[in-house]
Amino acid sequence: MNQRNPQNKTPNSGPEMRQLVFLAVILAALLVVVLGLFFGAQIVKSIIDQNDTPPIGPQTPGNNWSEAVTAQPDDNTPEGDKPGFFQSIWAGITNLFSPADAPEQESQGAIEDPEATYPFAGNTLSGSAIPVGSGAVVTDSKTHSKYAILVNAADGSVLASELADERMFPASMTKVMTLLVAVEHLPHEHSLQDRVKITEEVQEEMRKRNSSGMLSPKEYAGDELSVESMLYAIALESDGVACIEIAKYIAGSEQAFVELMNQKAQELGLTGTHFVNTHGLHEDDHYTTAREMAAIMRYAMQNELCAKIMSTERYNATGHYLKNGQPATYTFYFSHSYLADALGRYPAFAKQVPIVAAKTGLETQAKSCLVSYIVDAGGNAYVCVTAFADNQISYMEDHAGLYNTYAK
Repeated sequence: MNQRNPQNKTPNSGPEMRQLVFLAVILAALLVVVLGLFFGAQIVKSIIDQNDTPPIGPQTPGNNWSEAVTAQPDDNTPEGDKPGFFQSIWAGITNLFSPADAPEQESQGAIEDPEATYPFAGNTLSGSAIPVGSGAVVTDSKTHSKYAILVNAADGSVLASELADERMFPASMTKVMTLLVAVEHLPHEHSLQDRVKITEEVQEEMRKRNSSGMLSPKEYAGDELSVESMLYAIALESDGVACIEIAKYIAGSEQAFVELMNQKAQELGLTGTHFVNTHGLHEDDHYTTAREMAAIMRYAMQNELCAKIMSTERYNATGHYLKNGQPATYTFYFSHSYLADALGRYPAFAKQVPIVAAKTGLETQAKSCLVSYIVDAGGNAYVCVTAFADNQISYMEDHAGLYNTYAK
């Protein structure tokens, strides 16, 4: 006769079952907490990312060309442009459950942007090729520079010239075209507030070639400046690093950007100009003429943003790299130190020649070069180019002599 063992209980009854149920409840509660933390963190991240979006608003420069501009922090979005609290929560939830975005890629700038509007590309000149064969010819005894030209900016007529159609090396005067092409290819008004990184590779390249500018020191590697600040670094500080980094931002590579520079030269009817790089360091196939350099400057000064940048005397920029606990700061001065030094040592020149904007150049093969935009007391504007002078004082004297002799 089989006897039942009173100790043999089924697994579905008694205290063992209650323990299993209790453990299951605890595990379920922990799972809910973990999932809640995860999804909550993702929603908060989406809200932060949304509120960190750079402000979308008019950034069109004013008409005061000589006003120095300081880069503004990125948190100056007007209150009306920021999403409300509940809007942010809802956006965070919808972003969480929306399909994942494609991985970020390096910006290709305006060329790859199907919604680009190019707000700074407007220009009042349909073309700027300066008439050939008009104007006085100055003799070698009247200029220190081998190449020279003085142009009436209003109609492009030539007032004086010396070997103005001979091929010459432009050195850093190249950066007038670099600035112009960059400005015309900014895809949106808010593009000026986009950030551009200073890379070690570009720094090293510019240091090896003894490029001008202040962004080459290793301590600034990895810092980020606004596009606007980079444009000022190109025009005022003659910075080679800024030239290449802006080229990469706009076109993806310096080579692709240089193609845009040569396309612009063709659009302007310039047949004696060819660019190989963005900064003007010597290459045998990188050249222009005094006449065509004047045409580039004349055209660039018709662009409001270019004119404002080139005529600013001082610009303060703030990076995002922390140095001694503070973001790095940069100050860019009017057309590099050469012109500033000369103006400081020869203040009479500034009174004789009321320069509104200028770009210097200095290279072994090009010697000392200068392109300037002059506006006299009567509002008459002129462009003067001199190249292949022995030093900066020589080209300063040439500009003063040409202006005082032929523009009166």
